[in-house]
Amino acid sequence: MTVRQNIPCGLGAMVFATLWLTSGLPDSGTNVAMGQGLAEVLQESTQPTREQLAFFETKIRPVLIRECYGCHSQQSGQSKGGLRLDSRTALRNGGDSGPAVVPGDLESSLLFGAITHTDMVMPPRSKLDDTEIADFRRWILDGAADPRVSAPIEQPQVTIDDQTIARAKATFWAYQPPQRIAPQVATPTASGLSKDWSLSPIDDYVLVDLIKAGIRPADDASAETLVRRLYFDLVGLPPSPSQTAAFVSAFGKDPEAAVAEVVDRLLDASQFGEHWGRHWLDVVRYAESTGREVNMTYPNAYRYRDYVIDAFNDDKPYDQFVQEQLAGDLLPARDDAEWSRQLIATSFLAVGTKNVNEQSAAQFLSDLADEQIDVTTRVFLGTSVACARCHDHKFDPIRQSDYYALAGIFQSTKTFFGNPPSQYGSFGGPQIRQTSSLLLLPQPDAHPIGRSYTPDELSDLHRQVQSRLDQLSELRRGGLQTRAGASSAQMRIRLSNELASLSAKLSVVDQEGVPRSYCMGVQDRQTVADVPLLVRGEIDQRAQRVPRGLPKVFASALTIPSDSSGRLELARWIGSDQNPLAARVMVNRIWHHVFGQGLVPTTEDFGMTGAAPSHPELLDHLAIEFVNSGWSVKTMVRQLMTTRAYRMASTFDRANHQLDPDNRLLWRSNVKRLNAEAIRDAMLAVAGSLQTEPPQASVVADAGYLRVRAGTLEDPREAARRSFERALASRREQMQRMRRGGGRPDFSRRNPMSPLRDAPVPERQDMSLDRVDADYRSVYLPVVRDFVPRSLEVFDFADPNLITGVREASNTSNQALFLLNNPLTLRCSEAFAERLAAESDGVDERIEHAFQLAYGRGPSAGEAAASRAYLRQSGLDEAQTLAAFCQSLFAAAEFRYLY
Repeated sequence: MTVRQNIPCGLGAMVFATLWLTSGLPDSGTNVAMGQGLAEVLQESTQPTREQLAFFETKIRPVLIRECYGCHSQQSGQSKGGLRLDSRTALRNGGDSGPAVVPGDLESSLLFGAITHTDMVMPPRSKLDDTEIADFRRWILDGAADPRVSAPIEQPQVTIDDQTIARAKATFWAYQPPQRIAPQVATPTASGLSKDWSLSPIDDYVLVDLIKAGIRPADDASAETLVRRLYFDLVGLPPSPSQTAAFVSAFGKDPEAAVAEVVDRLLDASQFGEHWGRHWLDVVRYAESTGREVNMTYPNAYRYRDYVIDAFNDDKPYDQFVQEQLAGDLLPARDDAEWSRQLIATSFLAVGTKNVNEQSAAQFLSDLADEQIDVTTRVFLGTSVACARCHDHKFDPIRQSDYYALAGIFQSTKTFFGNPPSQYGSFGGPQIRQTSSLLLLPQPDAHPIGRSYTPDELSDLHRQVQSRLDQLSELRRGGLQTRAGASSAQMRIRLSNELASLSAKLSVVDQEGVPRSYCMGVQDRQTVADVPLLVRGEIDQRAQRVPRGLPKVFASALTIPSDSSGRLELARWIGSDQNPLAARVMVNRIWHHVFGQGLVPTTEDFGMTGAAPSHPELLDHLAIEFVNSGWSVKTMVRQLMTTRAYRMASTFDRANHQLDPDNRLLWRSNVKRLNAEAIRDAMLAVAGSLQTEPPQASVVADAGYLRVRAGTLEDPREAARRSFERALASRREQMQRMRRGGGRPDFSRRNPMSPLRDAPVPERQDMSLDRVDADYRSVYLPVVRDFVPRSLEVFDFADPNLITGVREASNTSNQALFLLNNPLTLRCSEAFAERLAAESDGVDERIEHAFQLAYGRGPSAGEAAASRAYLRQSGLDEAQTLAAFCQSLFAAAEFRYLY
């Protein structure tokens, strides 16, 4: 037995030692502190008298059942505030705010403060009478006798022992440090290839495995096919006809130099960050709203989007990129500009889904930490640690205690995702139970983002807030006359919602009405602590506390100071060469976007249930090269795109297909469908309508903090009111025409209120989230959960509720219908036709120019003949015929696929 040196003296020490020896109390190696353990042991060792138990049964339990069990008991299925009052253990453990009852201590017993309406107001509808309050006072001071002893909390069963973890660390490929193993010398001529087939060590690794399998790689793709592939893979846009022609000419003289020149030029283009930044946003579940039942906007999420785009354009070292997103607030900064960027980077942990309607704050914080653990481990480590929330991982060597070691780090972190309080306070409304503030940036925006207010508008907002506050006060006193048919509760809800909306507008502007600069993000809490393991993941089934740290299979230990959350230490370990997973996961992700399939196809699962790498030595080679390059993403992209493997054609070969049906060995180029953004951007680019200058901020930032309903960033009631005003204005216009002798109003329409576009009412910015009128790049379209623009959704845009490393590539009737009659398609087709008419003369020249713009090649003889026949015999007028022809080019598979 281990004995502490600071044994308490006197009678207390004797009592403690006696109880220790006779009751089997654990020694000092447990997590029970000496002083606290003594108090608990003395309390539990004092048996209540028969009179004390009778007092509880007659005076206390009936009140608890009558007033409290409805919201705080297992039977009711509710534990509001994380509090249950139906057992002694639950009562003393308390809820989100602390212990409900501390025997003998009224000041620390939150329950007593609540029933006296000192700290909280419980019961919420009425106060206990003085006699009942006196009974609770006596009961607590007398030791809070409580016979309701529930069954002890079941201790979780450990199914993964130390030997299992050690064996996995020693044998499983993903946990091994990358090793550089040179490829065996390949003999290309044995497969009928030229001796200079390999252009880099990457080609050697690929070719060795192909020769072993008896597979001959495909020939090189044509120059026209290759340049289109390069442009879309690097910047997500098609090459212009002049760019295609220049490459074809250069490729004929020196293929390697031609490819290198295009790769270098496009890596330096701002469009590179827009395209590759969107790949990253898929993985980190980027969105501009909370999602779930009450879908509140994130007006400042766009800052993280722009940070990611800039990071890829600047080729920010990936290890730094990782550390900034996990702990940018804790890293040193040279100036306010860098400090602001690092704060914005931590939005990575804040932009996930959130159930702001969750009643229990403890449950909300537990779910928030779970979501942060999931995104951190899957994005950076290719491992789903979140699967161990309720039990040991079923497949990977990750214990449930490992999960709660990470949970302690993230629950010691405060997340800022909502809206700052105004001078009147924070008003969430009845459906927004979990609120949060934002981080004020040290460097304000050069051009303020969001709505500004004049002095008169500010005064009016203050007046409206004060009016709602006065009405609420009157309503509580019963003096406010409610609307006909509306109850007091309904009036309270309406006033609370209006207060929340008004306060949200005032909270983000200064005294002059100019928007302040805020961002989402995280910071360490003032008090950091380890968290208890939750049996079966249930919030009220708390077992022992788990020290903050890493899962044992990743590292033996992570040194975390007692006053630190551990987030900085975690970030520095993940973004380092001591971590065998970070570099592998990222280079595999880059390979996936370049070649269409990762060396490990399960890009976010490097665990036991994920796929093994097709070329393990090549994966390790790339990981080492990545680290040695200073973690440069652009260097890695350049290395991959200047290989022979990237140049191969996608030509099908039946014999090769039988040997390698999934093309895991890369014997040909994978046929890739363009992602949703590239399809939309290409349509705009070919039509000559693409706006390359990024828009300022986001339409969500302009709209502010509000609830999203029905695919629009405005209150549906406000939209209905404006529609009604337009209808009335239209009706008035018709009546005025009649008075001026213009004849009777036209009521022949099925709906006489339909001609609303012509109504003489003030124009207002379109608040729809579909944005069919937008001409900027798709990466800047609003990404609001559950309301993704149709042009993205229909072509398998990444679900912003999920971590998406590999998008689906479906071929559905909805896509055909979109290309047939969506307003964006029709608008682009008309603009494409106008461009052809302006830039070329005659039918043949227009056909040639159209194919060069849309496909990067000229038409075949058959295509030219069919196009010529249609343009001359369609039966439509010239503009309609040309637009329909252009629409058919958009609808063809060749427009959407890379070969």
